[in-house]
Amino acid sequence: MPKRIKDEYEIIAELGSGGMATVYKAVQRSLNRPVAIKELKKAYQADSRVAQRFEREARMAASFQHENIVHVYDYLAQPNYAIVMEYVDGSTLAWIIEETGALPTDVGVMIALQVASALEYAHSRGLIHRDIKPGNIMVKRNGEVKLMDFGIARLREMESLTLPGTLMGTPSYMSPEQIMGQPLDARSDIFSFGIVLYEMFTGVKPFPEEEDDSSSSRILKGKFLAPRSIYSDIPRSLQRIIKKCLKTKPHRRYGSMQELARALGKRIKGMDKPTSLKRISDYLVDVQVFEAPPEDEKVAISQAPGMGTFTKILLAATGVLIVLSVSIGYYYLTKAMQLRTTHTMPVLSQPPAVPSVPKPASEPTLTAQPSAAGAAPVNK
Repeated sequence: MPKRIKDEYEIIAELGSGGMATVYKAVQRSLNRPVAIKELKKAYQADSRVAQRFEREARMAASFQHENIVHVYDYLAQPNYAIVMEYVDGSTLAWIIEETGALPTDVGVMIALQVASALEYAHSRGLIHRDIKPGNIMVKRNGEVKLMDFGIARLREMESLTLPGTLMGTPSYMSPEQIMGQPLDARSDIFSFGIVLYEMFTGVKPFPEEEDDSSSSRILKGKFLAPRSIYSDIPRSLQRIIKKCLKTKPHRRYGSMQELARALGKRIKGMDKPTSLKRISDYLVDVQVFEAPPEDEKVAISQAPGMGTFTKILLAATGVLIVLSVSIGYYYLTKAMQLRTTHTMPVLSQPPAVPSVPKPASEPTLTAQPSAAGAAPVNK
């Protein structure tokens, strides 16, 4: 008999298991939709700190509304301790890299820009993810990317639920300041993101674990092979971006995800989102990571609530141009009608006995039509 959680969710299969939780694919019976359920393992349910952090993850993720962050639908407390979330039909970036090796430059950049958008949204709300790695990045069959697992994310003003002296995160993806237990800001996630970029474009980690030297030690030393020495097809400009992300000192990295995204975006300048998603999807089908999606599967394009500043400025400028265009058109059309009326009036050689006042021509009315601006699991 299939396992059920509160009779509402029927477990279909286990998707994977990490150190502290197991993730299942399930069906939400009331809405007849697939969901993913992340259930805390029984060994940790009695630990109040772990349970609190698990609940905090659910509440935090549920407050996010961004197209590149996995949506949380529900949280179930005792006796289950489970987070019900969006089911992502795809694979982790870690598994994709393991299957394909280094990704083509354009495909990697398109994936990276979606992750950057999710992180920019989180950072703008004062949240540091602290566990950016390929295993926490999902790529859907249609090319969309989802960032997940905010289990150890932390708001600057939030009390820590980590025991003193406990190192939280994945050692081979930590920033130097995270390893040393120093205060973190968005630049820590940028360092971890730089490791992900390195791995995407070379197929290997910049700070691998070795018998005589741990990955943490190598990160603190800041020594790694240049990406082009591993894979010469990497453009030099992309190598500079990766190296800047991996600077040991935070002030030498990019100051924000938005700044980093602008640098990356130059690699695929002029490509719209539908084309970008199709390119990712087609590549993953070509290398047999995914099967071809059904013909009737559509890619939904929507504007994320957390759109970047540049996008906001662009939309505002577009609106102003529309208003100005309509106003200028109205002005000149009105003038033309007035001149036409003046030149076509009859000229009288003698004034009429009874002065007559010609009825003024009615002015045309222009109505500007409003324009609709469309915008756009397991790892512990």
